[in-house]
Amino acid sequence: MVSSAVLNAATPLKSGIQTLKNITGADDLFSSPGSRSNVSYGPSVNSSSTTILSQVDYYLNGPTIKIKCNDLTYILDHCPQRELAAVYQKILDKVFDVRNGGRGFNVGYVWRSREPEDFRALHNFLGCTGPMLRTSAKLLSDPYLRFDFPISLLSSFTQHQIETMTATQFIASKLSPHNAGNLLLNSFEYYMFTFATYLVKPYTVDNKIQTGDSLYTTLAEEYLAYFLPCDGTTPPLLPSSVNINSSSPTATSPILERSTVNSTISTPSTPGRKSLLRNAGNSFLSSPSSNKTTNPTYTSPEPSSQHQLASGQQVYRSESMIYTFFELWLSPFCQATKSRSDSPLSQKSSDILIPVSDTLRIIRMLIKHMHYFVNSGGPLDVSHLCQLKRTILPNVKGRVYSLFKFIFLHWPHDMSFRLVLETWLSYIQPWRYTDSAANNRNFDEVNSVVEVDSKWQQFVADNILFYTQTLRLLLPRFFRMDLTASKNALMLFRIAKIFSQNGLKQLIRNSESGLERLGAVTTGFGSLDYLDGMPSLLNITEVSESVVTASRQCVIELEGTAFKYEPIFGNLFRQTVSDILCLAARALAVADDTIADSTRSTPAPETGSWDWIMSTILGTTKPVQDSPEVEDFKKTVNYLNQSLNSLSNFFDLRVPESPSRRSKGRTESGSLRHSNTPETVPEHGTGCRVLTPHGRWQVLQGVAKTECRYEGDPDLLPIGESELVWLVRLLYQLASKLNSKYGDKIERLYLEDSVPGEMARMLLEEPCSFYQVQKRVDGGPPARVYQTHKPRISLRFMGSWRFLVYLTFSMFLVSLIFRSSFLGALPMIIIIGSVMLAFTGTARHVFKKTNPKPVLDLDVSLDHSKID
Repeated sequence: MVSSAVLNAATPLKSGIQTLKNITGADDLFSSPGSRSNVSYGPSVNSSSTTILSQVDYYLNGPTIKIKCNDLTYILDHCPQRELAAVYQKILDKVFDVRNGGRGFNVGYVWRSREPEDFRALHNFLGCTGPMLRTSAKLLSDPYLRFDFPISLLSSFTQHQIETMTATQFIASKLSPHNAGNLLLNSFEYYMFTFATYLVKPYTVDNKIQTGDSLYTTLAEEYLAYFLPCDGTTPPLLPSSVNINSSSPTATSPILERSTVNSTISTPSTPGRKSLLRNAGNSFLSSPSSNKTTNPTYTSPEPSSQHQLASGQQVYRSESMIYTFFELWLSPFCQATKSRSDSPLSQKSSDILIPVSDTLRIIRMLIKHMHYFVNSGGPLDVSHLCQLKRTILPNVKGRVYSLFKFIFLHWPHDMSFRLVLETWLSYIQPWRYTDSAANNRNFDEVNSVVEVDSKWQQFVADNILFYTQTLRLLLPRFFRMDLTASKNALMLFRIAKIFSQNGLKQLIRNSESGLERLGAVTTGFGSLDYLDGMPSLLNITEVSESVVTASRQCVIELEGTAFKYEPIFGNLFRQTVSDILCLAARALAVADDTIADSTRSTPAPETGSWDWIMSTILGTTKPVQDSPEVEDFKKTVNYLNQSLNSLSNFFDLRVPESPSRRSKGRTESGSLRHSNTPETVPEHGTGCRVLTPHGRWQVLQGVAKTECRYEGDPDLLPIGESELVWLVRLLYQLASKLNSKYGDKIERLYLEDSVPGEMARMLLEEPCSFYQVQKRVDGGPPARVYQTHKPRISLRFMGSWRFLVYLTFSMFLVSLIFRSSFLGALPMIIIIGSVMLAFTGTARHVFKKTNPKPVLDLDVSLDHSKID
C-alpha cells in the first residue's frame, strides 16, 4: 500500500496511476490506506485477474522495500482463491527474479547491520510464518495446481542427467510429460526451488553473503530450524483444507537412486508419486506430481489412515526442502563429463560460473544443522520425522562426497581453502553437533579434551571414505603451499588436531580392518595388498560384521565395485605423510630462524634518563613489542609444532628434527641425523635401534637411505678422492714400521709431564678404540671384535692433495723470501716448524698443561648403542 503523502510528492508517479485507472477503471484498487479495508475481492469487475495483477505490478514498484512488503502482504491476505496462484507466482518471481537475471528485492545482499528496516520487512515477508509461505500452504489445497520451473535454471550436471534419462527420482518425478523444458512443482516446492536457485545463479557476485548478518543466510537457517527441528518436535500441521495425497510408499531414494525419465513421469494411470524416503516401511507420504492437463487419479485416504495422512503432511515439507537444497546447491559441483571445462571453478568453462564461496558457506551451515537434526533423534524417538532422521544422511552423502572430492582437486592453492577445509571437518565430526557436546564446549572450550565415543563407530564405517580417501586428496596440497605463512600452517594444524582426537584413530582402524579382510577375498571389490609385500602398521582387529558391511557398502556406493582401496595406515600413504612432516619441519626451521634474526636486529627501545633510573631501582623494563611479522611467525611455530606431534602420533611416525636444531649441535654419536634416514625404533634390552616395517619398506623403495658410518680402524680408513693413493699407502707402511720399532718409547713420551710430552701430544695420534669385523667360517653372522690403539705416529695427513699444495706454495714463498733454491726451502720450513712447535709446547707446559688421554681408559669413547 502506498500512502497519500508519497503519491502527492511524486507527480510523474501520480500521473501514471491516473492513466492506469483510466485503462482499468479500478479506482478502488489505489485507495488510501484508510479505505483499503473496505475493498472486497468478490465477483465484481474490480477483482478480475487483469486488475489484480496490475495492482500487484504497481505495488512491486513501490519506493521502498518496507512499503512493498506491506502492500504485498495485504494483497496476499485478501486476494480471492482463484486469483491467488497467479498473484503468488508473480510476487515470488519478482522478489527473487531468477528467471530474468536480476536481483529482485536484493535478498542476498540485505544485511541486518546495514539496512535494518529492509531486513525486518523482508524477514517478516519471507519468514516461516510470513505471508509468502502462508500463501503456499493455502495453494496446496488444490492437488492439481502446478507451477512451471525452467530446467535451464538447474545445474549443467542435472540437465545432463535429464537429457540422458538418468536423473534422480526427486527430479524425474517432477518432469512435465508435455513440456520437456519445465518441471511441474506445487506451491511449496516452487518457493523452495526459487529460493535455492537464487544462491547459485551465475550473476551473483561472490563473497557478499555474511553468515549471521545477511538476510539470505538468516532465512535459510530459520527454514532449517522450522522444518527440521532439533528439539524432538515436528513442524506445525498444514491447514485442515490442505489434502496432500498419500500413495503407496516405495523404497526409492530421491538422491542416490536413478531411474529413466519415461518410467518416472506421472501419467493418468499413475496413482501417485513415489515417496522421497528410502525405507518403505515407515514412509507415509508421496508428493503430488501431475498438472492440470494430465488429470491424474489420486486414491483418497481411508478414515483409518487419517493419522498417517497427518504425519505425511508434517514430513512432506521437511523432506522436500532438504532434498531441494542438496539437489540445487551440490549438483553444480558434480561433473557431467570427465572434462574439466564443466567445473564451476574453471575460468575457461563455457558454462556460467556460480558463487562458490557463498555456496560453500550455506552448505556448511546446512551440514551442521543436518548433524544436529539427525543427532536429536534416538532409539526412543517416535516423532513423525524419525524416519527422515535415519535416511537423510545415506541419501545425500553421495552428493556431499562428490563435492569434497571434486573441490579438493580444483580449488586454488591459497588461503581461501580454509572455507573448504572447515566444511569438510564439519561433516566428519557429527559428535560436535549434539546437545552434550554444545554444553561441554560452553563449560570449558579451551581446556576440554575431545574424546570420540565408540558409539560413533557405525557413522565412521558408513562414511569411511570421507576420512581416508578425501585425506589422501587433501594432504598433498600442502606440498604446494607455503607453510611458513600462519594461515597455511593453521590449516595443517586443524587437520592434525581433528584426527588426533582420542578414540578417532581406533574407529578408523576398525573400519579399515574390515575393508582389509574383504580385500583378501577374491571378489570384484579390489585388493588391499601392500606395495612389494611389505607389512604396514595397520593391525587387523576383530570388528563387528555391521562395521565390515557398512565400510564395504560405503566404498561400493561412492566409488564403485572396481575401486581399489588403499588404507591411510599403509606404507605408501604414511610415506607421503612423512614427506609432509619433513616439509613442515623445514618451514618450522625457517620460522625459528626468522624470529631469531628479527630479535637480534630489533634495536632496544629508547628510554629517557628518568625511565632508566626507575627501571634500575625497581628492576623493571618495558616489554619490547614484536612486529606483526614476528607475531605471525610465532603463530606459525606454534601451529607447526603441534601439527608435527599430532600427525606423528596418529600415523606412528618419528617426529622429524628441525634443520635449525640439527645445525646447533651433533647427536651423541657425533654425526648429523639426516631427514632422509629410514624409520627406526629402539630395541628393548640391547640399546640399539632397528628398522621398523615401514623403515624396511623405505630402504627397499629407495625413498630413504641408512646412515652409514665407519667404525673400524681409523688408520685403515678407505682412501678418499682428495688423497694420493700410492703416497697414502707408502706413508702408512712407514708409520707402521716406526710404531712397531719405537712404540714403547712413543707411549712413554706421550704420557710425560714435560715440554717434550706436550710436543708429542700435539704431533701424535691419541689413543682410541674401534671395532674389527671378523667373518666366521661356519657362515654365521660376522663378529665385531673390540680393539684399541696406543699413542702412535700417523703420517696420512701428508698424503692429501691439500697438504701437497700448501707445502708447494710454502716452499715457493720461502725460496723467494730467503733467495734459496726450491728444494733448499724444504729444510728451512722444517726448521721454522720445529721452532714454532717447541715454543707452543713450552707455552702450554707453563701456562696451560694438557692431560694425556689414559691408554687403559678407552671405554669412554665407545659407542655402546652399536653393540650387538
